[in-house]
Amino acid sequence: MKTALPVLALALLVAGCNPKSGTTSAAPPEDSAPKTEEELADRMITKVKRIVDATDERLATAVPITDTLPAEQGMSSGRILKLWMEQEQAVKLTVTEPDDQGEMSGLSTFYFAGSDLFYASQPFAHFIFIGGKLQYWADETWQVNPVSRDILDAREGYLYEEANKYLSWFFGN
Repeated sequence: MKTALPVLALALLVAGCNPKSGTTSAAPPEDSAPKTEEELADRMITKVKRIVDATDERLATAVPITDTLPAEQGMSSGRILKLWMEQEQAVKLTVTEPDDQGEMSGLSTFYFAGSDLFYASQPFAHFIFIGGKLQYWADETWQVNPVSRDILDAREGYLYEEANKYLSWFFGN
């Protein structure tokens, strides 16, 4: 029963997060259902990568709303924010991140499914959400970090707080 919830989550993700209209995907045969947590994680990562790539492809010609935050103390410049919207909904948000010398050489990216986070990346980490809830925290090579639910919940709160802070820069909320 331990894998029933993640398998159900995978099924919902596959059914509900098709980023291109007209694209269909056949359900895998019953005998190919993931048998381990690692197989499930690999399938989730593969699906999320496909959705992110398709979203990026769709947004490639769209012009994001762009702004620059004031430089923070010790930083050479302010963070550059870019927001892509569709049908008055945030779809993707990028934020430059400072390195150890204060240069904005890194990037955090947030992808949204409605008002929920779907996927986020930061320098050296990837985060996969299912139904707005952080489920997987992977390193820069996409290896899932085995972390407790408490740590996932804390990081989830931090990621939502960060995304909302930057979105509020555009919307003034």
